[in-house]
Amino acid sequence: MSEMTPDELEARVRRGEKLEREDLSGMALAGAKLARAKLKRARLEGCNLEGADLRQADLSGAAMREAFLARANLSGAQLGKVDLDGANLEGADLSRADLSRANLEGANLEGANLQGAKLRYAQLDSANLSEALLQKANFGHADLVEAELGGVLAGEACFSRAVLQSAELGDAQLVGANFDGACLEKANLKGSACKNASFVEAELMGARLEGADLEGADLRRALLEGACAEGARLTGARLHAAELGDAGLPGAEAAWVDRSPSGDGSERASLRPGDVRPEPDEAGRARRFFGIGDVLRNAELEFRDGAFVQIESRFEHCTIALGDDVELVVGEHGVLEDCTITGGRLRVQGKFLERRSPALVGPSELHVSAGGALAATVEQPQESTQFAFERGCRLRVQITQPKSVSARG
Repeated sequence: MSEMTPDELEARVRRGEKLEREDLSGMALAGAKLARAKLKRARLEGCNLEGADLRQADLSGAAMREAFLARANLSGAQLGKVDLDGANLEGADLSRADLSRANLEGANLEGANLQGAKLRYAQLDSANLSEALLQKANFGHADLVEAELGGVLAGEACFSRAVLQSAELGDAQLVGANFDGACLEKANLKGSACKNASFVEAELMGARLEGADLEGADLRRALLEGACAEGARLTGARLHAAELGDAGLPGAEAAWVDRSPSGDGSERASLRPGDVRPEPDEAGRARRFFGIGDVLRNAELEFRDGAFVQIESRFEHCTIALGDDVELVVGEHGVLEDCTITGGRLRVQGKFLERRSPALVGPSELHVSAGGALAATVEQPQESTQFAFERGCRLRVQITQPKSVSARG
């Protein structure tokens, strides 16, 4: 430990002296005037720096474990690779500070100002950042496992590729934040404001999203299996190729979602069958659209009232009941495997592959377009089916007559 007094230290800082590797451990420096101090790799473990002025100080690589920095001013400071394990930075001003690769494991940053700060690759696991100001801060690749971020203001902050597994983000303000490629497995975002935030390829398995505002959020290729989204708002969310799991997102609300690969709003669709009032097509029929990249398994669907249904998704092991006046189109990108369709008028532009027979029961019309593929048994209705097979389609079709009433019993 240095034998310098706080007054001597301040004087040396004012003269611009370099204090690299200086041992100041345990010093009482509350309120010290140390702006622009050159303390690179200095030892400050356990120091009391409460309310100290460390604006634009160079503390790169400094050892500051368990230091007390509550309400200290560290705005613009250089803190790269600093060791602040267990330090108290409650209410500190770290705006525009560079904390890249810093160790803040278990640190208390409650209510701290980190606006515009750089925390790329920082270690923040189990750190407390509740109610902190994080607008436009950069946490790219940071470790925030089990970190406390409840109630933070983090508009336009960057958490790209960060690890936020089991992190607490309840009631956080995350409008426009970037979580692309981040791990948010089992994270709590309950009641958070995530409007227009980006979660492209993020891992949200088992995440808590109840009541979250995800309107306009970009969730393309995100993993959402097991996420709880009761009361979450997803109108305008981009969901192309998002993995929602077999259960989907029950309880979530959306007037429409965007299924287009480019996320440009060109493929508006429902979040799930029956979730929204369908928009009519040009003929005034109720329209249901299942977009490219979605996967639906083990579902039982029913469409009535003259609906028009277009499937560009992959359906597996689904049962679909159609009213007599319902038209179903398996689009060019659509694949139905091991599904059963009863009734309706069918047009196959993509692929329909049977495993259970008969896969098509009582269709009034069956049209396979050029480029379409159909491998199925067709059980005709009493009035017979109208068939149309365009040149170039691929067929393996068996046509059977309707069973008698007694046989069905």
